[in-house]
Amino acid sequence: MQRQNSPLTMRNLFGVFGLTVLLTLVGCTDGIFHKMKSMNPYYLNQWEKDRQLGTTFTERIEEITLLRSRLPNMPPNEQEYWAELLEKLVKSDPSPEMRSLACQTVAMIPGEAASRALNTAAVDSSEKVRLMACAGLKSRGGEEARNMLLTMATNTSESPSVRRASIAALSNYNDDTVKAKLAQILDDKSPALQYQTALSLKSLTGKDYGGDIQSWRDFMGGKDVPEPEKSLMASFWDSMSFTR
Repeated sequence: MQRQNSPLTMRNLFGVFGLTVLLTLVGCTDGIFHKMKSMNPYYLNQWEKDRQLGTTFTERIEEITLLRSRLPNMPPNEQEYWAELLEKLVKSDPSPEMRSLACQTVAMIPGEAASRALNTAAVDSSEKVRLMACAGLKSRGGEEARNMLLTMATNTSESPSVRRASIAALSNYNDDTVKAKLAQILDDKSPALQYQTALSLKSLTGKDYGGDIQSWRDFMGGKDVPEPEKSLMASFWDSMSFTR
């Protein structure tokens, strides 16, 4: 049966995920510099040339934002259709901003195409995209998402920001494998990672040793560690607050 295309599909979004992925120009992917350049006659002229070739960066941002607002009301077959196109965007778009937005959007969709897109985003060259992948994997749930977050959290070559985000995301996965891996991260040399790990373990275990990392180590090692009084516990967290 032939797909009935809505105005959104045909007019506003086809160019975003089709040929314009390849036609995007450097002048269209400036992100935060857009406002400054909008006052420059040179860039205004460049954008006009870009429009003749395809959708500009600003228009693409508006279009993917529109798609995200429409997704919850789409039937499953339409969602799957967009998931496949968003997956291509995550893989191929030259703009980290667009890859990040595509990752955020595809995370809303169930299915294999969306899972593949998030896994691709998790190893993207841009830290911003990888951070968005952490958020998407956190909300997605399931063993595959958990395993990717564990890989990111324990990868010592990963950036500290992404590791912290993945450790935070693991607080949504209450199982023994996650707890065991988090217990290992307590031995990391970074106080910031130790602090985030303690926060995630607090959520997963119901225990609260504040920023007392040794007590967390002992508890995760199987020892019966009494929780401190509320005032002392607060001081433990405060002792780690500089790493936030």
